[in-house]
Amino acid sequence: MEWLEHAALAGGDLVRLAGLELRLAAGDSGRLLVLGLAMIPIAILAWIGLSTLLGWLVYVWLDSVALGIVTFIAVQLVAMGVMAAYCKKFAKSLSFPATNRQLKALKEQFNEPQDAGKPDPDTGRATGDRAGPAQA
Repeated sequence: MEWLEHAALAGGDLVRLAGLELRLAAGDSGRLLVLGLAMIPIAILAWIGLSTLLGWLVYVWLDSVALGIVTFIAVQLVAMGVMAAYCKKFAKSLSFPATNRQLKALKEQFNEPQDAGKPDPDTGRATGDRAGPAQA
């Protein structure tokens, strides 16, 4: 009867944890959407910069102004890389890592009583036995 109460408490904690992680995931999905929308103007600016570079190279035939345009494009690409890293970071929380760890621990706990009384392969004793090594 005690294990039933323990299972009910653990189940309640697991549901509460899943709810909290769902709220966190909802917040991170909003941030992910904002970052995705923020990438659009940067991608447009990088495309305009690339187009300007190609036009400038044709017009000036590799003059030093091109280095300025290349620098502009590199800055835009670095900004997009930083935003992509943040997208990846926020996407990790969408997999409910804490809930999965708690569920795994709960599964291990319920599998443990089934193993009670079986001999431990390392010591030769039953798993619940606290006495010395098994005597043959």
